[in-house]
Amino acid sequence: MRPHVIIVNGPPAAGKTSVTAALRLLLPGTVAISGDALRAFAPSDVRTHLAGGATYRAAGALARAYLELGAVRVIFDYLCLRPRHFSYFGEALPASVELKVFTLWPPLETLLERERLAPRPRLTTGAQDAHREMAVHLSAMGEVLQMGAASPAVIAEFIHERCSGGPA
Repeated sequence: MRPHVIIVNGPPAAGKTSVTAALRLLLPGTVAISGDALRAFAPSDVRTHLAGGATYRAAGALARAYLELGAVRVIFDYLCLRPRHFSYFGEALPASVELKVFTLWPPLETLLERERLAPRPRLTTGAQDAHREMAVHLSAMGEVLQMGAASPAVIAEFIHERCSGGPA
């Protein structure tokens, strides 16, 4: 299998963290980068000091470092509202590395209910605002996965097969 990077994208409460946790178990040695954890390193006024897209660029550089160390798969789990966010990330990757984007897209009602029940406050844009902004760019958001009632494990298996050349 050739080295590749997967972006698991979606609005807040879409299930990115759960899908990523299940996905990383399907290929030994997979590295998973949490965008929320990475963002916590940056100053609150990151755009003033590091310009727009800093978190995406840092994640791309970190993914590249892990690939250079021998990782076959790196997963980045984060909210990408616009196609430009994928470009920021991809600019740090070698041209030989395949970048696959999967956008988790549950119904808005599901997102709002999950957000309401969340035990911790969100670090990013709220579900409704993110859903609205992402909907404008949805055709440029990689492979969009209409979530329905599929479990994170089922979605992870689907993504794994798509990235491994297996049946889907």
